Amino acid sequence: MKAKLSPRAALVVIAAIFILPLVAAWLMYTGVIEFRPGATRNLGQLVEPPRPITWEGVRPGGAKTFTTDEFAGHWLVVHAVASPCEDACMEAIAGLRQVHRAAGRNQSRIRVALLHDGREGDRLQRLYDAFYLLESPGGELWRTLESVAGGAQPAAQARGGSYLVDPLGNIMMFYT
Repeated sequence: MKAKLSPRAALVVIAAIFILPLVAAWLMYTGVIEFRPGATRNLGQLVEPPRPITWEGVRPGGAKTFTTDEFAGHWLVVHAVASPCEDACMEAIAGLRQVHRAAGRNQSRIRVALLHDGREGDRLQRLYDAFYLLESPGGELWRTLESVAGGAQPAAQARGGSYLVDPLGNIMMFYT
C-alpha cells in the first residue's frame, strides 16, 4: 500500500524544502547558530611588498617569437620549471593550462609564461600553444624569483613554483 499525502501536506513539505535553508542561513548570519569552518586553506603566499619583475636578459625559449612588452598590461603567471621536468612538474604545467582555459572570455587578459633552462622547450610548447617560454641565460630572472620564494622555502626549491605578476609588472603572489 502506498501512503498518499493530502494536497495540503504536500504543499507544506514543498514550502519547508524551500524555506528551511533560508531560515538556517539567516540564523547563521545573525549569529544565533554559531558555525565557523574548522580550517581554511590558503594555497599562495602574498609577497609584501610586491617586487618588480626584471626582464633583463630574458629571451624567448621556444619556437614562438615575442617580446616581453607583450606582458605589459596583462596578468601574468610565471612558472619556474624544475629541471628535469618529471611527472609532478608536468602535472603542475597541465594545471596552469587548465587555469588559463578556465578563464574563458578573459583569457586575453592573462598570459602564462614558463621559465626553463632551455633543455625542454619543445616538449613544453607542445603542451599548450598559449604558453610563453622564457629563458634567462644570465640568471637575473631566476634570482628575482628565488629571492621572492626565499622567505617561503629554500631558494633552490623555488623552481617548480608559480608567481603571479600584476599588470604593472609586480610579483604579488607565490605558489608552491
